[in-house]
Amino acid sequence: MTQEKDDPLWDTAWDWVQREHDRENFDDAARTKMTAWLLAEPAHRRAYDKAAQLWLLAGFVPPANDFGDGDEAPDAGK
Repeated sequence: MTQEKDDPLWDTAWDWVQREHDRENFDDAARTKMTAWLLAEPAHRRAYDKAAQLWLLAGFVPPANDFGDGDEAPDAGK
């Protein structure tokens, strides 16, 4: 797997994924710009698809401090 660190293409794709999920600020103009960027190069779409997949997978990972129903931590009584 390639390193995304210090990769401007990855950074741009990740920015677009994040912006797209900002419902309040992602308007038709932003969608038009994103679409143009995606269509400019096949590598853009590949990077975006990877970033979008990561975004989706991250949504399934609970935060480190998410202990469920608000009770004490799972190991707190041990």
